[in-house]
Amino acid sequence: MQRNIRLRGVLCLVFSGLFWSSFAGAQYPDALQVFIDQGLKPEASFDAPGGVKGFVGRKDGQAVTLYLLADGEHVIIGEMVDGFGRNLSAEHIRTWLPATDLTEAWAKLENATWVAEGPSDADRIVYAFTDPNCGYCLVLRRKAQEFLQEGIQLRHIMVGIIQPSSLAKSAGVISASDPVSQLDFHETEFPDAWLVSNDNIPGDVRGQILANHKLMQELGASVTPTVFYRDRSGAVQRIDGLPDDSALAESVFRANGAED
Repeated sequence: MQRNIRLRGVLCLVFSGLFWSSFAGAQYPDALQVFIDQGLKPEASFDAPGGVKGFVGRKDGQAVTLYLLADGEHVIIGEMVDGFGRNLSAEHIRTWLPATDLTEAWAKLENATWVAEGPSDADRIVYAFTDPNCGYCLVLRRKAQEFLQEGIQLRHIMVGIIQPSSLAKSAGVISASDPVSQLDFHETEFPDAWLVSNDNIPGDVRGQILANHKLMQELGASVTPTVFYRDRSGAVQRIDGLPDDSALAESVFRANGAED
């Protein structure tokens, strides 16, 4: 059975020579160099189905797939899907894109602006990028409570990316005299029930939250919550989205022992 390949994305037309002065001596074809100049970091290339050349890379910390057509002058950025509806781009990312290097992530997380739940002398630390309007972040908090009694500390790195009110809510949390109580307050509010103008956020507080946004991108996190923890060997691990119960108990919080 023949399987059709479909490309879903934006067709970008770039004619060779049009930007020759900007891309003279470029390592990549002009059509791809446009995206590189906009911040894309290509990390691998491969032969993709349909006779096109595939590239995987990152833009603002997010995984991106691009496909260079045979003429070398046109690039499609987006998803490649086969006749069965299978997302080939996701497979290309898993196969070809190197994992984000988290070797230095822990020190960066420690230096971020966060709100801590749990004992100050905790044996084990877990970080989570948290948006006050994120329903899954609320679930993570609730599931974490039993572990906080066992020597675990959960540190919320506050961001504001989901709703227009998110930035102001995060500002209210980190600037509160009791930040954890402020998080509790937001659990009882609907996303549009606590709208505060972002113009009222003090500049230093805004800067802290935006720095958290930058760190989130740098570490390749694209959703909230994104959880960072140390495994039994001490290596930093990341889980995008809400971990399931077994991952929380056996890997993330792992309340049965201190950091190895």
